Amino acid sequence: MKLEKIKIVKITIALALGIALVAMFFKGGKSSATIGIDGGFKQSPARVVVLDYGTLDTFDALGVEAKLAVPKSYMPNYLSKYKAGEYENVGGVKEFNLETINSFKPDLIVISARQQDYENKLSEIAPVYFVKTAIVQDQFAETKKNIEFFGKLFGREEAAKKAISELEAAARKVREKVSKNPLRTLVLIANDGKLSAFGSGSRFGFVYDALGLPQADANIKVGRHGQLVNFEYIAEVNPDLILVVDRSAAIGSGADNTKIFDNPIVAGTNAAKSGRIVRLDPECWYLSGGGIESMGKMIAEVERAISK
Repeated sequence: MKLEKIKIVKITIALALGIALVAMFFKGGKSSATIGIDGGFKQSPARVVVLDYGTLDTFDALGVEAKLAVPKSYMPNYLSKYKAGEYENVGGVKEFNLETINSFKPDLIVISARQQDYENKLSEIAPVYFVKTAIVQDQFAETKKNIEFFGKLFGREEAAKKAISELEAAARKVREKVSKNPLRTLVLIANDGKLSAFGSGSRFGFVYDALGLPQADANIKVGRHGQLVNFEYIAEVNPDLILVVDRSAAIGSGADNTKIFDNPIVAGTNAAKSGRIVRLDPECWYLSGGGIESMGKMIAEVERAISK
């Protein structure tokens, strides 16, 4: 008799669980949205908060049609149309307004490493997609993954495939040139007169990892903010090519970072002698990297630098 009661209880629990799962499916919970979209995100979200400029770049290139809320502080100039009143302003990429985001009632929130500390809080408002381009080993692969994902999410698969194909072709072209002229390269961020070097696996590591440029210093410490260096370090490493991202220019701080281009210590390097100290587009490299247009511009800038 007791065994029969236990069986009945087990069957009842199993039925209850089954009913709960079915209810979740038809309610449109996360498990019901996995059809065709990785990660359980709802197809074609109508209202999206985009806290990553690289993603906004990709949305623009793909022709995504959705109601958008964006951070308008430090908006890259080439995306300035998103400063218009039809787009909700949520503040900045790091100083965003949670109340504004909540009142926008988004179906999706896209974040990057700049907002990762708020991922749990934001996920209480809406599903969160984390763009990890700046913090992964292979930024190029991550960029392509994100483009493919958003292409599927918004029914823009063909546009996404075309964009990925074009980026891959551009990267192959650079690698072919590098194989013929393997310039030892150093990527730097200039910020308020200070310099940081970035190597393989860092936020600008795709220069080495995807485009094949040899790293002038194989021992650069991998870190989100790079390795703090000075002019003597640059002279000792003696790179053939120096790529400079001016963070101060990207955020409009007005700090003067021009000393890197007119310095007697750096002047003795191979890069300076051959005219290969190159200023990069600070908006694309610092603010909106990982987008379709920004990645295309970044690859093109590297190609021009090695073609000098």
